[in-house]
Amino acid sequence: MSAPTAPRGSTLVWIAGLAAVTLVAHLALLGWDQSKTLDPVTQHETGPYEAWQVIALVVVLAAAAFLAGRAGRFVPALVTIPVVLTLAFAVDAATDADVDGLWPVGAALVALGSAAGVALVAAIGQRSRQRQPA
Repeated sequence: MSAPTAPRGSTLVWIAGLAAVTLVAHLALLGWDQSKTLDPVTQHETGPYEAWQVIALVVVLAAAAFLAGRAGRFVPALVTIPVVLTLAFAVDAATDADVDGLWPVGAALVALGSAAGVALVAAIGQRSRQRQPA
């Protein structure tokens, strides 16, 4: 038995909501942190992000992908979240004062990794929807 289809307008609402959640999460968790940390002993530079920032972003976006999948919005989640996240990352990285020219590689990795993660989590959400008794 196939899931009922929803009106097109509600899909646009989901796309707008997923885009907003993704952009706000990126700006709130990663967008403000631009400084790298230099270890005084090893002279090794790290950052600009701390592990907790990336973990929090993954949790927020995974929740959004799961909810979208559960609502039958697998494709909008699979397209919207990775595209918005990749664009936000690319703009942030390309306009960084210490840009080193490797940001396109990072953007490609963000695109691939976020698409794979969203596909997995949204599929789990979609599957959990199908398993509920009618």
